[in-house]
Amino acid sequence: MSGMGRRPGARKIFTWDARAGDRGWSGVTDDRNTAMRHVHQVLRDSGPGGRGTIHRVALDPLGRVRYVRLNVVAEAWLDEATGAVLWRDA
Repeated sequence: MSGMGRRPGARKIFTWDARAGDRGWSGVTDDRNTAMRHVHQVLRDSGPGGRGTIHRVALDPLGRVRYVRLNVVAEAWLDEATGAVLWRDA
């Protein structure tokens, strides 16, 4: 299990989620920039208190229909004072 997602040529997969209040949005993509665009847009449209996370994931090695989280690659939040979406690489 230690080599999950590290094979040469293995496809990178990212999940993203964004939350604001009691609402949430999420998705899956093979492009980190696409995930960042989705989180950015959701946070801009959602209002105060929004936060988002992008994870690198892999397909379950046991063949179950699910993703295994490998690591957090970025986090975002909406700065309530300026309305800007701020990012931190993890």
